[in-house]
Amino acid sequence: MSSIFFLKRIFFNKAFWLSVATACLLLFCSVVYTDIESGQQYLFLSLFYDKVSIEALECGMISPGGVFLGNDTSYLWMFCPIIVGIPCVIVKKTERFALFRTSKNRYFLSKYFSSVISGGAILFLAYLIFGLVCNWMSKESILNIYFAKKLLSVFIWGITASIPATILSEFVRSKYLILCIPFVVNYFLNIFLYRFIPEGIREYVMPDSFVTLFLREYRVIKGCLIYAAIIILGCALLKKVIAERRCDIGC
Repeated sequence: MSSIFFLKRIFFNKAFWLSVATACLLLFCSVVYTDIESGQQYLFLSLFYDKVSIEALECGMISPGGVFLGNDTSYLWMFCPIIVGIPCVIVKKTERFALFRTSKNRYFLSKYFSSVISGGAILFLAYLIFGLVCNWMSKESILNIYFAKKLLSVFIWGITASIPATILSEFVRSKYLILCIPFVVNYFLNIFLYRFIPEGIREYVMPDSFVTLFLREYRVIKGCLIYAAIIILGCALLKKVIAERRCDIGC
């Protein structure tokens, strides 16, 4: 019952939809074309007004479907921890003014899974809107099994990316620190992985490895899902331990 309560509070909160809008804006700022002669890069938004981009689109040099199904070429990978961390801030604010007649374990699990599922929903909805626009601009429909696989991939990405903020919310009071610490960690983690970790290992553990998860080969899908399951369940256990040490939650 408390899970439904938290999910309603999250989905009916304007901050949730502002997060979806922010993710959409970043997706529309994806780099879709680079001029070979000048080296100038063109964003997805330029397809609506720039002559060079429009000509490249008409000539088939830019594929909106390929842009949607491909890797993230915007700054969403950088700001993702902040965007998907918004639900846990909403939950943290909500629980201050609500009383629940439930067990401690059920209470913290409700908070945890409500937050991470909502984080996944933010990216799911943002990519759904972006995908529909890409489909409208494509010569052929991209509403197929690959479209669904892409949405499922980013949903899992949103879940894993929202976990650090969800864990921090248990012992950090400042909502700004809850959102900013995962952002900083994500940024430097990406730099570390790119510089020091071999590609064969890196493809399983990169924070944005799930952007095209179900569009990749089977061994990568299997490895990433095992990694994601360990992270999700391990952090749920960690959150349970942290919650049990708090004295402001009932039995």
